[in-house]
Amino acid sequence: MEFVELLKQLFIVAFGVLVALVLAFYVVWPKIEYLFLKVNDIGQNKELLKNNQQLKFAAYERLILFAHRIAPYQVMLRNHNPNITVEQFKQLLMADIENEYQHNFTQQLYVTDAAWSIVKDLKDSTIGLLKNSSKVISSDAKVDDYVNIVLKHLSELDVNPYEAAQLILKKELSA
Repeated sequence: MEFVELLKQLFIVAFGVLVALVLAFYVVWPKIEYLFLKVNDIGQNKELLKNNQQLKFAAYERLILFAHRIAPYQVMLRNHNPNITVEQFKQLLMADIENEYQHNFTQQLYVTDAAWSIVKDLKDSTIGLLKNSSKVISSDAKVDDYVNIVLKHLSELDVNPYEAAQLILKKELSA
């Protein structure tokens, strides 16, 4: 009988310990789960920041390339054709610049408003330069005459706006 009584007591103690462990688990588990979720969230935030940083770098890289590609020398070199009229050549150059701009339009999501404003102003001033240069020459001028006028005007500037824009974009990226 004492043995049965001992087993009853042992069962009651074991059951009490089991109930206490289950209650402790239910009390402590939400805190443990919260910590796991917080650590996981921190990891996801680091990954998100890394991805955003990569997108930002890629956007600045593309805009620096854009500034290089729309420089009059580059755009005229890509599209040079002495067998067309100056007006056709000018239209071809402006279409190429607009194409480049449209191709990079979404990069404004990843750069500052100031950087995008520089890019937009650079495009607008380049198109303005091409339009104004065509007004200076006669209607029967050759494409090479037009190229010389544009390049002469660009060489007379104190600061090359394309190089300046690239430098500003580089500085902004490293800031």
